[in-house]
Amino acid sequence: MRRVETGEHHVREISLDFFQGESFKEKLYLGRALEVVREGIWRLGVEKDEPIHVCTGYVLSGVREALEREGYKILPSKIVGATQELAEAEFVRSLVRLGVGDGDVVAGMRSFNSFLDWVLEDLNSRERFVKTGWSSWPRLRGGEHQ
Repeated sequence: MRRVETGEHHVREISLDFFQGESFKEKLYLGRALEVVREGIWRLGVEKDEPIHVCTGYVLSGVREALEREGYKILPSKIVGATQELAEAEFVRSLVRLGVGDGDVVAGMRSFNSFLDWVLEDLNSRERFVKTGWSSWPRLRGGEHQ
């Protein structure tokens, strides 16, 4: 979350556990995303009359709906510019912290297929990095993604 006018931001991660097995199937990550955004709203002192640009991605669909119900001015948006750069840099840092590789290695995995290929190179130790609750995971796990 980034306040464009001041450059202030709030960054938190959603644990990989939310994207695996039953937690993923039950979409618990949607509730966790809302908790993270609510924390950011509180920390940044966002008022209900301030427009909040929220990425149109599915993981934030519950955020958009809940905050609109609560009276916030939500603007579904494609995230670009400095906010996108912040998100990408934080994503790379989180993957480095998780042990995916150094910054250059992670930054080089720009596509779904390149990341999946990396996982499949050492499936036993790297499967923990993927959404194993995905209905397509058993097929992808078998290498059927090219």
